[in-house]
Amino acid sequence: MGLTPAETRARARLLMRRAVLSRAGLDRSEDPQWELSRIEAALRRIDEGRYGVCDGCGEAIGAQVLLANPASPLCAGCAAKERHTSG
Repeated sequence: MGLTPAETRARARLLMRRAVLSRAGLDRSEDPQWELSRIEAALRRIDEGRYGVCDGCGEAIGAQVLLANPASPLCAGCAAKERHTSG
């Protein structure tokens, strides 16, 4: 089965970001290796047909969250809970 248009766009954005980070070696982000690992995980989720499903609660990740960060493994609710418990 092929990718949906949203998955195709997310894949392209993730691959571009991965290429930029790989070429630069360093980025303005706090930990480029952490970001690269999130990108690789998102690409695996696309390949496995699990992209857009929250790793925390299993519900759909909202389009706004994925547009803002296509590598996000969590829905807005679970991300807020994670920030609350870790911060």
